[in-house]
Amino acid sequence: MNLSNLLKDPVDIPFLLVYVTGVLVMVYSAMQFVHGAIYKEKKALIHGIKTFLLAVLLLAPRLIYQRVRVDGSDYLKLIKTSVNATGLINDSSASYDEQLEERQLEALAERLSAAGYRTDILNGSLSSNSETGVQMLSAVKAASSDSDDADIILISAYLDSSDADAVFLDTSKIAILESAAKRLSAMDTSAEIRFLISRDLYKGQNAAEEYLSNLSSDEKNRILFELSIDLRKSDEYPGFEAATANGKATPLSEALISSIRKMTGQKTELKRSTETEYIVYHVNDIPSVLLIRNLPEDSSTKNAPQVPDAEQLSDTAAIIGNILSDACSKNSTAFTTSIRSIDKSNIGSGSFVKKAYPKSVSVMKISEELGVKLTETGMKAQDGTDIYSGNLYLLTFDSPSEVFLHINDEGLRRITVNTKDLSRSKEELTQILKNLFGEPETKDDVLIWTDEEYGSKYHLSETDLSDAFENSVSEGYTLNITTIHD
Repeated sequence: MNLSNLLKDPVDIPFLLVYVTGVLVMVYSAMQFVHGAIYKEKKALIHGIKTFLLAVLLLAPRLIYQRVRVDGSDYLKLIKTSVNATGLINDSSASYDEQLEERQLEALAERLSAAGYRTDILNGSLSSNSETGVQMLSAVKAASSDSDDADIILISAYLDSSDADAVFLDTSKIAILESAAKRLSAMDTSAEIRFLISRDLYKGQNAAEEYLSNLSSDEKNRILFELSIDLRKSDEYPGFEAATANGKATPLSEALISSIRKMTGQKTELKRSTETEYIVYHVNDIPSVLLIRNLPEDSSTKNAPQVPDAEQLSDTAAIIGNILSDACSKNSTAFTTSIRSIDKSNIGSGSFVKKAYPKSVSVMKISEELGVKLTETGMKAQDGTDIYSGNLYLLTFDSPSEVFLHINDEGLRRITVNTKDLSRSKEELTQILKNLFGEPETKDDVLIWTDEEYGSKYHLSETDLSDAFENSVSEGYTLNITTIHD
């Protein structure tokens, strides 16, 4: 553990204090030996031997703990090796493009194959549009029992050549996942681990869709959870962040936050994000979480501006390694049990809390923007829009509610809330909306609140609207959400 990281681990503090005492005793012992040797004093020599043995006893606990404890320093050599290997390929091209990304994936596949992984490079396209073409490297470590019904854990990241810092960030992502994979390769694991790295301009989301579409139903059901990593440069908030698609905590997100604190000493608050590939796994009912590493703007090595500083990446690999160790240990089932206990209503539920009204026209993209799994109902509203159902966290409510999304060729036209799920009277909901957005405007006996920041309007009305859903009416009112421009 580096000097700058000594206080990361609270458990290490008492060991450190004892260790410092042992160093002082060792110095005193050396002085006794010198004194006894110069002045031929046997008593001083004996005292030196005794204090030397005491010093050894005081130094041993922390040395043993440092040997046993796993942190970023255990991944540092693997990170450097990966960065060097990637750099050789980067240096072969004057510019960063799709061909270079492809060579990186092929070379990484060879290195992970040599480490004992079953590797495959998958190619696909979600449409005839070439921009949606994707390529993914899959590196699989089978469960030690090699059971066909073992849990599957996905660890993923995407490469994006459209980013101005593509060489730096992609090299960093490859190094983190490769180092975690190689350290894991020697471990006995109770689950099957799959490392996924994709080439995808849409932040890995097209690749994730393509990957899931090629899995069997049995494989999908065996996926225990998915963890994505994303790297960014930021001087405003260097460090780590954790996110879920709806901003709600789960045993998986809590485990990630705990791992961040254990490996780095950093306290992290959960945020909401619908970026990167993990959103696709979420809307497909797979417990998912996003690990974000915000690197300082000046995070390259001094001699090579496009070469990542290995020490800044090693903690990220350690966080992933710690999560995997907890999830795959044959001696501990508490973690996997907690993941399986996640409330099913949380999986696939999105959030309309502090979220801009979706601007997409595609059902899939609307689903991903809101972070909600959508199901066709077969119904149509009076204006001809197709009706999809889903579950969203709304306003300040702690549990998701059923909603109906009206979607046509122009995109999402309206969200009708099943007010039976809200368990709030019209008066209670009116007060909640007033607290959030102030006094409403009234139009044709409908109360309307406007959320200027996120472009939404909340419509609260009596139940006599001609197009109200009968099964969405409770306590004598309906609640609809539209874009601010409607």
